[in-house]
Order: sequence, then structure tokens, then C-alpha cells
Amino acid sequence: MTNSKPTFSVVIPNYNGVQFLPSCLNSLKSAINHCHAAQFEIILVDNYSQDGSKEIFTQFDFPSKKIISLNQNFGFAGAVNRGIAASQSEFVIICNNDLTLNPNWFTLVVAEIKRTTDPSIASFFGLVLNQDGTQIESEGLQFFLKGKAFNINNGKKFSPSDYSRQKPHLIWGASASLVVYKREVLQKIGLFDPDFFAYEEDVDLAFRLHHHGFKTIFIPQAVSYHLGGGTSRQMGNFRHRMDAKNWIYLIAKNYPFKTILSHFPEIFTERLRNCSGLIKNTPLARIPFTLASTYIETLIHLPKMLHKRKMLN
Repeated sequence: MTNSKPTFSVVIPNYNGVQFLPSCLNSLKSAINHCHAAQFEIILVDNYSQDGSKEIFTQFDFPSKKIISLNQNFGFAGAVNRGIAASQSEFVIICNNDLTLNPNWFTLVVAEIKRTTDPSIASFFGLVLNQDGTQIESEGLQFFLKGKAFNINNGKKFSPSDYSRQKPHLIWGASASLVVYKREVLQKIGLFDPDFFAYEEDVDLAFRLHHHGFKTIFIPQAVSYHLGGGTSRQMGNFRHRMDAKNWIYLIAKNYPFKTILSHFPEIFTERLRNCSGLIKNTPLARIPFTLASTYIETLIHLPKMLHKRKMLN
């Protein structure tokens, strides 16, 4: 790391998030004002919102900012990719629109980046709490070969004393709620997979980071607060449909065939759990159509995912 100021592009994907954006943007502004050791640009990527989100964004004064207005909803992955492509900074930060940061968040992240001498460290992740700060949402991702990723200590009661002296350490991967990536690494391994649309795209990206030998650091004192599902909770069983499809995509795209065979019972059982979750969160009359449309779409796109395996070599 050089002595020059690191530069950050903060990419905020947004879809009808007018009720969330003011808090998110106010916290970003405060955190930027507390961090004099870096330079920032804020990029709002709007997925064809119809609620005045873009107008809210224009009212905020940042050192550098831009809006990318899309003519349809390209999902989380598609929106974030367009923001990354428009960025010019050394680091890219993905920030959900329903998330707020502590004022010292950037200061702590910059300090850890400057301390890091290992060139394989490609992403940085802080402690994410629930909206009122009483429970932990994530300390990073823990992955299981059955096709499941857990947010570490999700739901555990938050105690500041447990984290005040904890040192930064390696984790398997990071949730994309609020995460820092080296932009050159994303350019090397590829951006988020737009075929995932939303959910598990961050797990898929973590897989590719591992495949290329890159690592993720967890910074315990860099705290943020996440409403969680602020957009998707307005969309019925959307998350469960995405989970059912995207875990199949992720496995087909990333797993060696010998791993699929050796862990097939656990993988199959976990996919049944995804299916069960989809059924439980779908109105009774819609279940046959939802199941048919979800899994037919998955089968249609499966050859494309299998083709992407070649890109991993």
C-alpha cells in the first residue's frame, strides 16, 4: 500500500428505496466527513424506480457523485455491475440502500487497508448489526458444501465488549450488504453474475475469489446497521424463488463434478429445503404455477451455468 490516499467508489443499488435512502446517505456523508485519509465518489444505480429515489439523491452534497438511471429493473447484480463499470477508484464499496454506517466506518477500513501487506487480501468486511443494534446480522459468511451459506453469529445478541479488543481476521467470504473490494481484482475474476439477479451473487463471487487465491478480512470495530430485505420484503416470495434457483446455479457453475457426486445426498436435501421454503411462502393457489415456473426457468438456464464452468479455469 502506498502513502497516497486510497480512493473509493461507493455503489448503491436502488429500487424504489425512497424510504431508506435519506438515512443511508446521511450516514455515508458523516462517515466520509470523519475520514480525511481517503477520497470518495458515490454512485447511485437506480433500477427504474418510480418513487422519487433519484430526486432524494440529488439533494445530497458529496465530493463526487453520479446517478446511473436504468430503463428496467436489472436486479442487484446487474445494477451493481453497472456501478462498478462506471467507477474509477482503487476500491469499490457495495452498499445496500437500507443500511447505515457508524461515523468511524471508513476510518477503520482505511487503517486496515494501509496495514495490510498481503496482496492476496482482496475484500474487507465489517460487523453488520440489525437496525437497532441489538443483534448481530453478520460477521461474514460461513460456507457449507451442502449448498448453504450462513451469516456468522446471525441473531446473536450484540455485546460491544465482545468486539472492542477483537483483532481483524480472515473469514471465508463477505455478504454484499456492505463490503469493500479491490477493483482490479473484480476486473480480473469477473463482476457479480447478472444471471443470479439477486441473492447468492455474493456467495458466487466469494467462490471465485477463493478459486483465484484471494482472501477476505473481517474488521470487528467497523460497525454498520442493516434493515435487511427492505426491498425484497415488498415482493412476496421473491427471495425464496431466487434462493431455489440460485443455489442450483451456484453449484452447477462452481462445484467440481466429484464434489457434487460425493456430497449429493446433502446437496439434494438442502435443495428440498429451498423448495419447502418456497412452498411455505407462496399462497396456496399459486403453488403449482410458482414451482413450475421457478424450476422450468432453472432448467432453461442450467446449460448456460454449466458453460460458465469453463471460465473458472
